[in-house]
Amino acid sequence: MTAPQHPDAIEISGKAYLHNARGDLVPMSNIRAIDLLQDDMVRKAAAYAEDLSAELARFQAHSYADIAAFDALLDQEYGLRSARSTKGNRSFTSFDGSLQVKVCIADQIAFGPELQSAKKLLDELIIEKAKGADSVLIALVNQAFNVNKEGKVDTASILALRRLEVDDPRWSDIVRAIDDSIKVFGSKSYLRFYRKGADGRMVMIPLDLASVSPSAAALERKSLRQRVAELEAALAEAQAARA
Repeated sequence: MTAPQHPDAIEISGKAYLHNARGDLVPMSNIRAIDLLQDDMVRKAAAYAEDLSAELARFQAHSYADIAAFDALLDQEYGLRSARSTKGNRSFTSFDGSLQVKVCIADQIAFGPELQSAKKLLDELIIEKAKGADSVLIALVNQAFNVNKEGKVDTASILALRRLEVDDPRWSDIVRAIDDSIKVFGSKSYLRFYRKGADGRMVMIPLDLASVSPSAAALERKSLRQRVAELEAALAEAQAARA
């Protein structure tokens, strides 16, 4: 097993050294070949990940710029002079209906102290009903108020509680306390891309690693690096032909 050459190796008196996780210099001759191979694999994968992350950032910026330019054309088409509102979700569809771009606006919310009043009322209701309490309600309450690692409650579960119908006179006060606790402190825009599937339904094009699954079509598609390399080669060839 041959260890790869390391880009961060430091040469001291003719010997190559690497920093370990503690910052100590360790002679490369004392590092197992398998550890060096693992280091090489991780660095290669992370480098591709950083390239892809930067490419996604550029892609997002260019997409928003294209949408803004199209919005400006629409404003010009209808003689709109004042700035258009960007609130609300919007959809843009290809002429044949096979592709779609959606701009989704989501409110960013936090919960005020009223939420604790809602929690106390819920606790009273559940304790009073004890074994007679709805198991679904108990599960939702436990999930909603289970503080996560960031010290935040489950926003989606708390909002879901408001949609429940509970036969108890205190429920309206609980819902009102939750509603009063909701504080909107801003909004965030998201881009979603869709392609029409074989069944005629629009399927979201996955852009996060958790949703992406390797497919023959995806693996056959040229990478951005390949396209750039081909363009650079074509440019060099054209320049050489003109010389």
